[in-house]
Amino acid sequence: MLMPGNTEHDVLFRPKRATQKHRLLFSLLALLIVIEILTVLVVLTSQKYAADRALRAYTHELLQNVVDETRENAASYLRQAQDSVSLAAGVLQARLLSTTQADGMERYFLEQLQVLPQVDSLFFGDSDGSFVFSKRISNEPGAGFLSKIIRNGQQGRDRVTLLQRNAAFEEINIRSDPNDTFDPRQRPWFSLAQYSSEAVWTEPYIFFTSQQPGLTVARAVRDADGEVRGVIGADIELSMLSQFLRTQRIGQSGAAFIVYSDGSLLAHPTITDFAQRSADNKLRLKVLDELNGIMAKVGSRLTQRFPDLLALNFTHFDKFELHDTSYVSMFVPLLHQGDNQWIMGVYAPEDELARTIRKGQRQSIVLGIAMSLLTVTAAIVVGLIVMRPISTLQRQAHEDPLTGLLNRRSFDEIAHRRIADTGAMGEPVSAIMIDIDFFKPINDEYGHAVGDEVLLAVARRIGRGLSNHDLLSRHGGEEFAILLPALDLEAGSVVAERLRDLVASEPIKTSVGPIHVTISLGVAESTDRHGNVAELLDRADQGLLSAKRNGRNCVVAFA
Repeated sequence: MLMPGNTEHDVLFRPKRATQKHRLLFSLLALLIVIEILTVLVVLTSQKYAADRALRAYTHELLQNVVDETRENAASYLRQAQDSVSLAAGVLQARLLSTTQADGMERYFLEQLQVLPQVDSLFFGDSDGSFVFSKRISNEPGAGFLSKIIRNGQQGRDRVTLLQRNAAFEEINIRSDPNDTFDPRQRPWFSLAQYSSEAVWTEPYIFFTSQQPGLTVARAVRDADGEVRGVIGADIELSMLSQFLRTQRIGQSGAAFIVYSDGSLLAHPTITDFAQRSADNKLRLKVLDELNGIMAKVGSRLTQRFPDLLALNFTHFDKFELHDTSYVSMFVPLLHQGDNQWIMGVYAPEDELARTIRKGQRQSIVLGIAMSLLTVTAAIVVGLIVMRPISTLQRQAHEDPLTGLLNRRSFDEIAHRRIADTGAMGEPVSAIMIDIDFFKPINDEYGHAVGDEVLLAVARRIGRGLSNHDLLSRHGGEEFAILLPALDLEAGSVVAERLRDLVASEPIKTSVGPIHVTISLGVAESTDRHGNVAELLDRADQGLLSAKRNGRNCVVAFA
């Protein structure tokens, strides 16, 4: 019997409706799970590609920063040596120093060697075959000097005199060498320089005494009629570039190195034996293919891609496997010397560079698995977590890791806009280039950790002397660059003098005790209202160079 209000149709179909409701619920739940899993897969896939892109960008940025800093250091290293030769040539051509007075030239060379640590020796070869040569015995503090004087007009024992002097230039040994047949006119640097009106560079070679790579810069000294009176030159040992490369951290086991366009190795942070005997028993530089381990692999892949290294006129990235380890490398033209060039190379295990990113990636995968049991809202939280390492990388790409100041690339980009904006308003803009005086001796005597303390302290003192509108960056090594919007050359010079006094006012407290530090500064005002940063900084750098020549710890405005 059917109860009132209950039809047979209702009784028959109520279980079926309940089953359809459960099926719909399960279907919605399954759909939600599928959507959530797909969302997680999409997020994880997108995160993986984003992390890989960030890894590549981070790796390239890191390697590029090392190359940029090394390029600036090497260029400055060679530029100062070339400037010293050009200065000496000007002194001789102006007859402020007589080319016939060997003793006077020797004294001048010794004084120059005291203040030019990158120059191994200075010399002058006369057109009649006379020769004055002075070199430091070593780069150790307090080391003495060796000199050779050849008077080609003399005979026998009076022709060649060899002198040894202590650090105070006092003579401690003198002897003659009648068997010495050296003639400067037969040397490559003499032949190259006498046919050029500018300074010329020889190709790198192995110095006989130190067995280290080096090269020679030379310039002809002419009389009023343009006739060559002789050639003055300087030998530059490249071992100091290797020492600089030791300060560049590329992961835990990576390294930066420099090669010549013929494949010869010029500088490396760990390799010390650069010399190789040729088939005719002559000393020459080792080439990449003759090295061992990772350098041999890096060199073989580079020469396979560029049989002629002169064709490498752009940044080249590479990735390869060695002993089950993935490596990344980068090569970029560093310096041009005549028809040849130097090439900067950097390599490192990929995992060392990617450790932070890979760790974050693994954490994201674990979170992704958990997200399959949570709501879609968790995906948003995970997405925010994933973005943190990328934001950190973006911040690190714009800052100097030691001082926290802008790095050179970010400074150039912001300064370009500031100059253009200031110029559009008709206001002046000036720049200051700063270099810490005698910073290398601090590193050499106390170590790079103390050198970093000095760099950080100087950066803070400079920052205290600037306004919120000024732009400050670590431009490379011990150099800083400042942009002063709305200030002309005179006002910029006032700021520079204030900064000089702030740094020199009291010693810097370090872990080894107080160290007195001074800075040299060059100031320039922009003549281009369209944002030419390079031209403005180059003119400020000219002022900085003059400040160094004027004895350091001073300000020079470059008009």
